[in-house]
Amino acid sequence: MRQGKVKWYNGKKCFGFISPDTPNEDGNTDDVFVHSSSLKAAGIRFLNENDIVEFEDEVRNDKLSVTTINLIQRDEEAARQFQERRAERRRAIEERKQRKEKSSRRGFAFWKK
Repeated sequence: MRQGKVKWYNGKKCFGFISPDTPNEDGNTDDVFVHSSSLKAAGIRFLNENDIVEFEDEVRNDKLSVTTINLIQRDEEAARQFQERRAERRRAIEERKQRKEKSSRRGFAFWKK
């Protein structure tokens, strides 16, 4: 198995890329495509930028793709930033819901005093 760092991974798009540390048997050092199905098979919920992973790859559709993956080390700073962005998104959604609820309670006579 080869090791590498997660270059980027987007959970909404369900894919990302890994930058390998060493070339494969063919001498290829290109970034390796990773799909969410590989993560699901390995029991990994998400990847963060700069996580260190161990993986096996194969050529699919003329591109290198991850077949099996193991998480070696999680980048704690990237994980913390991810959690902060997630919490901020949830707060914004909750605020929008509250504003919508307030505006719907006013009824038709909101302009009367």
